[in-house]
Amino acid sequence: MEPVSVQRKGKKREKYTCSHEPLEFPSCRVCGKKSTGIHFGVYSCEACKTFFRRSFLRSTPYKCDKGGDCLINAEKQNGSRPCPACRLVKCLDLGMSKDGVKQGRYTMTQRTSVILEVQKLRDQTSNGLATDPENTHPGIQGDRQIKDGCELDCNIFHQDSQDDGTLSETSGGSCAIHSSCSSANSPHIQDKEIVELAQEVGRTSIILGEESTKESGVPCLDKSEDILQRIMTGYGYLEHFTKSMTNEEIRDILDKEWMKHTDKTKLFGKLEYLPTDQYNDIYEKTQLDVDGRKKLLSEAKYEFMKMANDYVKFCKNIPFFSGLSLEDQKALLKCSHFEFFTILQHKGMNTEKEMCISYTGKVLPLSETCPYTSKETLLSWAEFSEEVSKLQLSPEEFALMLGICVTFRDRCQLDYPEDVENIQKRLLETLEFTLSKSHHENKGRRLAKLLDLFVRLRVIGDEYLELYKVICQDPIMRENLPEFLIYL
Repeated sequence: MEPVSVQRKGKKREKYTCSHEPLEFPSCRVCGKKSTGIHFGVYSCEACKTFFRRSFLRSTPYKCDKGGDCLINAEKQNGSRPCPACRLVKCLDLGMSKDGVKQGRYTMTQRTSVILEVQKLRDQTSNGLATDPENTHPGIQGDRQIKDGCELDCNIFHQDSQDDGTLSETSGGSCAIHSSCSSANSPHIQDKEIVELAQEVGRTSIILGEESTKESGVPCLDKSEDILQRIMTGYGYLEHFTKSMTNEEIRDILDKEWMKHTDKTKLFGKLEYLPTDQYNDIYEKTQLDVDGRKKLLSEAKYEFMKMANDYVKFCKNIPFFSGLSLEDQKALLKCSHFEFFTILQHKGMNTEKEMCISYTGKVLPLSETCPYTSKETLLSWAEFSEEVSKLQLSPEEFALMLGICVTFRDRCQLDYPEDVENIQKRLLETLEFTLSKSHHENKGRRLAKLLDLFVRLRVIGDEYLELYKVICQDPIMRENLPEFLIYL
């Protein structure tokens, strides 16, 4: 039987060919390599995507051995392995999150946005502008995006914006390229407009508190776990002497130094500071440091700057803090420093022996710590510190309490107080989430005790700020420890 041949009707279907060019993505926001799309809410390469996914599986946090300021840039690292701690911080700064996973095809809106951004980067390259990951997207206001010379450190307290065609720090904490870098005849949006628009997007993410939107893909932190992980990274930069010590170890140190001080007092009597006006009068006539305050202030330089640097590093890791305007960041750092360090150094105070341990480990009698403050005032501060010690804060509670104390909207004049309030709201939610795991049965009572500390701290904090303004007027202080004035 002959096989029957069947002839197909119609034309043979042609092979499918794409009607448009493959979509080209912007560079990886983290390292600058070629990205493969949006992963965890951010344009990233396969290596950074894999690194971020694996970070979820780690049981111990990464630790940077170089102060937390490592450069994450594939081209400038010459093949060397990037610091994982700083790499993870940058991922979080840029908004990478488990909830930012891209699903489905790119919409026409998304495709258009990507094409326009790639075209903008090409235009910048043709104009000779750098296109490394630090400079490709000013809208993501991560701390690691700040260019050399613009890094957010202690200079933030006195940093003013410039308009000389150079790189300067924008209100969001990132570097803006001023108008002299772009052509007046360019048909594209000017860089300054892009930066302003991007900053507004950054502010919107703070107000909404959302990780991403399906259309825009603009990322920010969302889950309490992510916020806790980020602020614990900042807590790792705080290096106060008593951080890893037990109460028994601290007590032994204080007891030992108290015995030395007691023996010294028996031999030489009480060594007390003169009233400030009396000291200044004697010094003006004799140039003699009669009570040793000049020496005390000079030796305090390193300790004071160490404290200030660690303070700024921690605040840079408060979620959304770097998205605030630069003026609001400075205002919060200045008005909250006393409360911050009072909580931070609570373990080093002892009212019974009237002794204390400084940030870097110096042990002093309370009466010798500050020539401008009465013993009674110092004791009242120490008594509050002991109340904090009784609560035996966990590291997570400790870090969140420090973050909350920096984000009170009513402490100073702010450009966007509602943004600061939203940051504190997220921190409070994270604190409640943390307490639900560690103090499940008495979570409400524990939370009330922690929040009560802020009410009491506000009273002594206001007293300190008035005293601080007076101390800053003293010529001996201004001459020997000018760094003390950065919080004015």
